[in-house]
Amino acid sequence: MRESRWLILAVLFIARFALGYQFQSAGSLAPFLRSDLGIDYAQVGLLIGAFMLPGIAISVPSGFLAQRFGDKNVVAAGMLLMIGGGVLMGVGHVYAVLLAGRLLSGAGGTVLVVVMLKMVIDWFAERELFLFGIAVFIIGWPIGIAAAQATQSRWAQLQPWQHVFFATAAVVAVALVLMLSFYRLPPGARPAADVGRPRLTRREIGMTCLTGAIWMFLNAGYLAVLSFAPSKLIEGGMSPPQADTVVSVMSWVFIIALPLGGYFANRFEAPDAVIVSGLVASILLGAYLPFSPMPLLSFALFGFALAWSAPVVAALPAAVLGRDVRGPGFGIYYLWYFGGTPVLIALAGLLRDGTGSATASLEFAVAMLAACLPLLAVFRFAQARRS
Repeated sequence: MRESRWLILAVLFIARFALGYQFQSAGSLAPFLRSDLGIDYAQVGLLIGAFMLPGIAISVPSGFLAQRFGDKNVVAAGMLLMIGGGVLMGVGHVYAVLLAGRLLSGAGGTVLVVVMLKMVIDWFAERELFLFGIAVFIIGWPIGIAAAQATQSRWAQLQPWQHVFFATAAVVAVALVLMLSFYRLPPGARPAADVGRPRLTRREIGMTCLTGAIWMFLNAGYLAVLSFAPSKLIEGGMSPPQADTVVSVMSWVFIIALPLGGYFANRFEAPDAVIVSGLVASILLGAYLPFSPMPLLSFALFGFALAWSAPVVAALPAAVLGRDVRGPGFGIYYLWYFGGTPVLIALAGLLRDGTGSATASLEFAVAMLAACLPLLAVFRFAQARRS
């Protein structure tokens, strides 16, 4: 059974890798899209954020659909949408077609984001390596992004940029085959048809909203740095591929920091110490990023600090959601992520256009990370009052 648990985790990890690889394609190809299509940074920000926009309408229904039809079936349908979106972007030569493909991919990606974290928690909840398992799963997203940063812009220099979008669809197709072949329900879980439709309480909804807001600001801060830090480095004289490589280090260190943060929180039973220390360090390092004379080291340290806190933040909903309501609960949780992140990233793009420098976008990212701390305090206070 232990071996089955890790096989399932590997399948979900690969699916999350594919999700990150496809998501980053718009950011990696931004210089080529601006040159060929004549779009500005605000439009680039919209294209990046469009991956999240469908989540406003789909995140909550995704949770209910998983509750009704089963996690595996709903995730497979989401992957088919991602494949279709990648192909549409590959055949597109105008901004409107790319935006449509991005929205289609985002609709499928929404399903994966909402349901797959629930799947990991179902397999690892109440086990000794709960936070570690979540951390390993989460790594798939930044590794997919880092792989995209390291390869996609170089690929676009050698081949038409449309080929990159086709490649993202192919990666998702591989993940789909693995999901259909190997995923199964955890021991003791009931098939979706036998679960019924238990409802969330008002307290569960409120607490889930608090954790969703924290996750939204954490991810929006990370994605704003990821999207606009290359522009800052290019302003300083780096080539686009060099800038992408330097910034990708921020994501590669997640490989170490995410499981380390999860293990430390489990081993010493200190989840809040992990969250607060990681956030405070990332806020201080993030404020320094635009001015650092050693960008490679600075991005590595920033990424480590941010990733250190991420698995504990991702696990917060598990403290208030039982197994039978996790589907709808995670739909509400991710509604904040999908509804707020595109707006916040677009604001970061507007700051870039309005000031003429990416520095304002990066400092805005730091402000978003700082907002996580008071929200965490409110969540813990509400939790303590209930107990």
